[in-house]
Amino acid sequence: MFRWFLPTLVAVIVAVIVLLGTLVPISAFQSAREILLRGATVLAAFALVLAFGNLLRVHIGRIVNPPSSAGPARKHRLASILLVLSALASLIVVLLEGPAGPISQFLMEAVLIPGQSALLALTAVTLVVAGMRLYRVRRHVNSLLFLIAAILALLTASPGGLPFIGLPSVLQIVVDLVNSVATGGMRGLILGVAIGTIIAGLRVILTIDRPHSPKRTVSR
Repeated sequence: MFRWFLPTLVAVIVAVIVLLGTLVPISAFQSAREILLRGATVLAAFALVLAFGNLLRVHIGRIVNPPSSAGPARKHRLASILLVLSALASLIVVLLEGPAGPISQFLMEAVLIPGQSALLALTAVTLVVAGMRLYRVRRHVNSLLFLIAAILALLTASPGGLPFIGLPSVLQIVVDLVNSVATGGMRGLILGVAIGTIIAGLRVILTIDRPHSPKRTVSR
């Protein structure tokens, strides 16, 4: 009983205190909420350290004991070596000079930001290719709309937009249309995430879900 009752009780009490500290203007609840949030931040920091250590453990294990297959094993071993070296180098640089140091800023501007931009560019191209393959397999209006939306998003998000058209007014109309649709979609996603978070929190407070215990769901 205590395997599920005690974690559920702690989760419910913490959730109620944080909720009351956010909604009710009472100093006691607000102080308790701040203490709990600081404790959650400390736990998140320790979880990040454990995740970093687990990452190093897994990839060092791949380096020391590679898989039996020859071809993929070499690729995995090389990727693991690069990952371990880059992770340790980044950790040493941040520990020595902090995140605002010159080397840390150089790594951020010369490695991390260009890598993120390249991944976003690959994502846009992958969406266009996926739309083409989807339209080839399933010739439907929805597939065509997906392909057109992916192409418009790729062209209007690129620097210069559609310079070969030669019609700035038409280009601006297309850009405004795509931006308005994208903004509406992002707002809908944010509202959905907010509603889902509220529902998940209420299910934990009402003990319908027990995420910290072996018996997770209560049949009602």
